[in-house]
Amino acid sequence: MDVPEFVRLLKQRNMDSEVWWDSSPTTYIAFKHTLLMKYPSMSGVIEQWMPDALATGLNGMSGATTNPCLITQAVLSEPRRWRDFLSGLTASLSDADKARQLYDHVITLGAATMAPLWEASRRRQGWLSAQIPGAQGMTADAMVARGLQLAALAPNVMIKVPGSEEGYQAIEDLVAQGCSINNTFCFTVSQVAACLKAINAGQLRARLRGVNTDSAQYVISFMIGRLGAEREFELQAERRRLRLTASDRRWAEIAVYQAIQALMRRHQTPARLLLCSLKIDIDACGREHCWHLQRTGADTTLYTLTPQIIAFLIRRQLQKQPITPAGGWVQMPKRVLQRLIAIPYFNQAYFEGDLAPWQFAAHPAFRTASQYASDGEDTLLAFVKGIAAGYTPRAQSISAPMRSPMERAS
Repeated sequence: MDVPEFVRLLKQRNMDSEVWWDSSPTTYIAFKHTLLMKYPSMSGVIEQWMPDALATGLNGMSGATTNPCLITQAVLSEPRRWRDFLSGLTASLSDADKARQLYDHVITLGAATMAPLWEASRRRQGWLSAQIPGAQGMTADAMVARGLQLAALAPNVMIKVPGSEEGYQAIEDLVAQGCSINNTFCFTVSQVAACLKAINAGQLRARLRGVNTDSAQYVISFMIGRLGAEREFELQAERRRLRLTASDRRWAEIAVYQAIQALMRRHQTPARLLLCSLKIDIDACGREHCWHLQRTGADTTLYTLTPQIIAFLIRRQLQKQPITPAGGWVQMPKRVLQRLIAIPYFNQAYFEGDLAPWQFAAHPAFRTASQYASDGEDTLLAFVKGIAAGYTPRAQSISAPMRSPMERAS
């Protein structure tokens, strides 16, 4: 299998582990061509790992995840294409309705791209994860209604629901109706416990109703790189006269990852953990590395790979210093753990029960992620309004993603 060493070893150690494309599938070919031009000597690896038809092999990228920001990026990367789509819609539709139809159309196209793998793998792989736009401000019933609309777009659409108290109520209802679920905006062990409880309750209700859930898939998206980046983490450390180092932040994220995996093993759940928001770090010598890839993977793990992470893997392979997943449990230094457990922000993420369900949506990282999603929705609506006013913006590269408010402020 001529693919990056990380993917080869990940699949070799556990065939249930997967890597997903972290963007709309509509942007995949354009990015692949960019990669081939930038790294021509790696064309063999790129072609093998990233065939033109995204979902044609069981050893490559076996799923895709989207959200309002990623869909907006896809639209802005080809504005003329989507201008033509909008021009074909009924003129009497409001701008908000047009934005909604555009959002759903991008999802439909992405799901069609993944469908061959979905069928070949007997519905195990080839899922497109589609986020409920505006979910962070919805009731549970409203999330269920919009989630069912997304699920109706294609049989391989996995509904992405935020990890709020209302979100877990919606997850239970959607699971009970046979839907596949991706729990997003997840940062804490308490949220994972709530999600597992919701999935279990939903499956029980489904059985009582005679609803078949055999083909349904459930993943929990731990936004690992956002947990340590939150400013509140640093502020709480400073109040306790602690200085958080870059490695402290990464250890905190790895510790929560391990605690989540331990919880999921105890529950023997059908759900799998999906790591997203992976970050690349640069050490004092200017070398790139990624703890989120190199210190995880001993347990079944799904990874969403952004274009930036994929390019990073290719670069390291080119340098003959390939990234490899962890071969076993990574032990955190005791002195680091002792420092971290003095900080409430870490405890809320690490210990089950330290965050009550009503507090999930108030978690600082949850709020930041919610604002990021809202920004994506607002930008998509602004694009639609601009087209209606006769303005077509220039194409934006998918290698330059939208940044969160937190990132823009830094």
